[in-house]
Order: sequence, then C-alpha cells, then structure tokens
Amino acid sequence: MADLSQAELAERAGTTQPAVAAYETGARNPGLATLERLLQACDCDIELVVSPRVRRGAASLSELAGLIRTDLATAGTRAEHDATRLLFGFADDFRGSPRPGKLALIQADPPATGDLRFDAALAGLAEFFASEAGLVAPPWTGAPGRFVEPWWFVTDRPAFHAYVLANTPAFLARHGVFIAREAFDRA
Repeated sequence: MADLSQAELAERAGTTQPAVAAYETGARNPGLATLERLLQACDCDIELVVSPRVRRGAASLSELAGLIRTDLATAGTRAEHDATRLLFGFADDFRGSPRPGKLALIQADPPATGDLRFDAALAGLAEFFASEAGLVAPPWTGAPGRFVEPWWFVTDRPAFHAYVLANTPAFLARHGVFIAREAFDRA
C-alpha cells in the first residue's frame, strides 16, 4: 500500500521485519496499538467502527426497502411475491439478533419503496417487532406515508380475508396491512 519493504515498514513502526512478515502472512495478528503504528508508518489512519451484532446476512428495514424497490421494479408476476417474501424473512433475521442488533435493524427510516403498501408494511413490522422485543418503536413509523388505504390484504384470496383480519397483529393492522401472525412464526 505504501510501497515499503518489510524492513522499512518495521523500522518506521518500531517493530521487527520478522514480525511484519508474520502479520502479512497471517501467522500472527497485531494488537490494536501495533496495527495503528503499522498504519501510521504507511501514512494511513485507523478508524474503528462499532456496530451492533445482527444475525448473519440480516438486512435492516432500511436495506430491505431498497431490495423491495428493486423487486417491484422487475417486470413479471413474481415481483410483488418476491418483495413480500422479504417481509416474512425479516422475522427470522430480527429474532435471531441480540437486543442491540434488533434495535439497529429497525431504527433507520427506510426510504420509499415506490409502493405505499410496502412502506406501510415496513412501519407495521417495525412496531410489531419492537413491541415483541420490549423496544420502543422508532418515530418514523408514525410518519405520513406509513399508512395505507384501502387496506392491503397480502393474500390475494378473498376467502381468507376474514381469517387474516382476525389474526393480523394490531401493529400491522394499524398501518392498514393485513398479514396473519403465523406468517412470521416460521420454524
């Protein structure tokens, strides 16, 4: 990166050439102080970013909004179905994350998806899962554009609407989105 030999880097960083060689090959890992000296010797700064741990591969609601927007922009009959499946998958990611990670997954205000139904669903999910985890729902959930009328029954089978109406979590229903609770209780 800095076009230095191992010996030059070692001298600048106040360590030995064999130590630098071991760091480069991965045989040893430098401590934070040593890493900082090595980077400063290369005229680089180190910046630590601390972020809450979430389930591996989990997407926040904000990231999910972008994925939903992409799915909905795709032509075809499966586009809405694929976008809807992302909502269901969020349950596993949220529940599989520790408390600080859960908060991180719902905290940021998701950008518009291009479909008011999904924008409302994201807000309903944030409130539903916040309540389930004993967290305070983020303020963005009550913003204009986070409620849908007429109501959205995610199932396209009207025969199931009465069942879904009776079995939708109140936080989703408040936003005009009707999805039976068991859709989020997968094993």
